[in-house]
Amino acid sequence: MKKIGIFGGSFNPVHNEHVKIALGAIEELKLDKLLVIPTYVSPHKQNATVESGEDRLNMLKLAFKGVEKVEVSDYEVNSKGVSYTYLTILHFKSIYPNATFYFIMGSDMLENFPTWKNPEIIAQNAELVLLNRKGDSHLNAPSIKKIKELFNKEVIFLNTEGENVSSTEVRLRIKLKLNLDGIIDSNVKDYITLNNLYGLDKYYNYVCKVLPEKRRIHVLGVILTAKKFAKLLGENEKKAELASLLHDIAKYEDPSKYASVLPSGCTSEVAHQFIGEYIAKSTLKIEDEDILNAIKYHTTGRKNMSTLEKIVYIADLIEPSRKYEMVTYLREVIGNDFESGFKICVKEVLDFLKLGGGEIYYLTEECYNYYK
Repeated sequence: MKKIGIFGGSFNPVHNEHVKIALGAIEELKLDKLLVIPTYVSPHKQNATVESGEDRLNMLKLAFKGVEKVEVSDYEVNSKGVSYTYLTILHFKSIYPNATFYFIMGSDMLENFPTWKNPEIIAQNAELVLLNRKGDSHLNAPSIKKIKELFNKEVIFLNTEGENVSSTEVRLRIKLKLNLDGIIDSNVKDYITLNNLYGLDKYYNYVCKVLPEKRRIHVLGVILTAKKFAKLLGENEKKAELASLLHDIAKYEDPSKYASVLPSGCTSEVAHQFIGEYIAKSTLKIEDEDILNAIKYHTTGRKNMSTLEKIVYIADLIEPSRKYEMVTYLREVIGNDFESGFKICVKEVLDFLKLGGGEIYYLTEECYNYYK
């Protein structure tokens, strides 16, 4: 009996971790064939900006060229409309009626699986296979238990463990003009460049003009962290992305040129947050007050912060490129409970500044006194 894997997603764009996952699944599950199937429109990303099905298919064919037992399928792209996995499973079941199917999912897919359209049909017609990303294994137990209870279905684990690389990060790296070596196939990279995919918008263009590569790497981490918390807390991810993108645009501006913008008593360490808000409003024509305030108070914090302000403050503090001694602890407390963790972060920032012996801007202490 043939063993056929199904590996679906938007692949927007495909990256090297996708290929690694495919190879691991083929080897561990002893598959005769792995169908890699890009969605036309994902049910869970209907409002997302996605490159055309043709472009995503072409990139997949480049990435998987020469990989044995992999077939890149255009079934969902050619079907148009919303891509429902249960229909895809039934389609290939009709072509290979005697095969055993293995449907490969990541942690997010596993968690949301019971909410999908006709998940019971998927569970009846395919084995469910889980790929863990690094650090995610402890998060999956509740989802696995729920699938067992609802569908009487065991979940198969892949030993292959995915790195924390996403298509979202790849797109952001392209927009921020950051290195993609080792992250996507060189032929895929050339295809993206030739076809001007994931092009810059005016905000990313401005950031690339005023910030050096090292600072743009920091901005990338802040965006990814902020988007994660925005999704978790039900906040607008696009607003979190824009505020994070622009939070440091004044990092290398000369404060003396903006004397009329800076509040009385402003220290050099925090001047960039006020100048950044001014540039975002006057030059980039940002009108959303929540975004402007998230930029304006991302270093000091303030009393009575909005959720978006807190998200950008936290993301700036704990994004992945940060290496200071307390950062692992702060990531843990924020991960366990955002509001409680936020208060701990405010306290730790103030304690650190006091140990340094420098001048502390009043908003930082005001923020601590309000949330302690």
